[in-house]
Amino acid sequence: MKGGVQKAANAAFNLAKWVSKFKFNIATFKIKLIVLSIVLFIGIVVILVLGSISIISNIAINGTESNKQGAILESGYAELAPEVLQYRDALLKELKKENKAEYIDILLALMMQESGGKGNDPMQASESKCGRIGCITNPQESIRYGVIHFLRVLEMAKGDIELTLQSYNFGSGFINYTLNNGGKYTYELAVSFSQMMYEKLQHTGDYKCHRPEAIALNACYGDILYVQAVMRYVGGGSVGTADGYYSPLDWTTLRVTSPYGYRNIGAGLEFHYGVDYACTNKVDPVYAVQPGEIMIAGTHSGGVSYGNFVTIKHSSTFYTTYAHLSSVSVKAGDQITGGTKIGVCGATGRVSGPHLHFETKSQLWRGYYDPQPFVNKIVEKYKTE
Repeated sequence: MKGGVQKAANAAFNLAKWVSKFKFNIATFKIKLIVLSIVLFIGIVVILVLGSISIISNIAINGTESNKQGAILESGYAELAPEVLQYRDALLKELKKENKAEYIDILLALMMQESGGKGNDPMQASESKCGRIGCITNPQESIRYGVIHFLRVLEMAKGDIELTLQSYNFGSGFINYTLNNGGKYTYELAVSFSQMMYEKLQHTGDYKCHRPEAIALNACYGDILYVQAVMRYVGGGSVGTADGYYSPLDWTTLRVTSPYGYRNIGAGLEFHYGVDYACTNKVDPVYAVQPGEIMIAGTHSGGVSYGNFVTIKHSSTFYTTYAHLSSVSVKAGDQITGGTKIGVCGATGRVSGPHLHFETKSQLWRGYYDPQPFVNKIVEKYKTE
């Protein structure tokens, strides 16, 4: 394409040079200038058009620089279908049996990706139960075995939710592959594992590429973008009470792991100035409980043990803090509404595992009081409204 642009430029220049050599008398001098201007204009237009086509062609063939560096998938939250939401209570019931209710959002998203909530096996759990497709013919059975399989894979993946999801799609062999290659899920590992398995199994004819990205990489075993596809359905927003209060996490899965007050977690007796709630690392959205101004967002020398955290001023005598976040999605000075997503659950700072440390207080760094009655009141309102 570059050659085409150069040829067009040369042709325009030669034509202009040829026209300029003609001997015109004074009466035709203006005509000469007009013709020369027209020729030059046409040449410039041709160069610009061909150049634009070249750029577009390069993007179409090679992708943008950002696309070359990682997974290619449309970003942004996608809604769960009603067919999936109808199974929320059933999924939650099975998770509560194992004391793992905090994974409800990720399992709803997984079901959405697997089946959209349709069919007799919405969790696509037949293979995990009996080694073949189609042996489960009842949605309740699918949910039961789907939850059991997910939690089993989660344990094998040592709690890495991304590794768990990709292994739900690839099979447990991907866990060992990852543990032997750095021990942490990455998109690049998903691609290399898919390439390796496809090379081994391509002759069976059972595996076909369904994504353009996989075709280009010859990575047609499973779905190399499964993690990204599932995560689009996680964390759509929070629902508030009639008087404008919001739960800091999904209220249906709130579980206290460490209450407010004195405790001993191995370093002697200390006072815990907030409440810790169980949550899924890098998955569960964290929400502002009321409107306010962001005072701190990220790390801060005054709260080193908090890791990434957010503190919000709701009024002159009411502040809240949300600590140990894996990521923060607001900045200091922002004016936000209640229910705004301010970050994602994590395990940054001084922690033994992922959780949300939530504080209520009357001043920025003092005046702490037990947040649990405040949150419990919000939950009770959710239940009755």
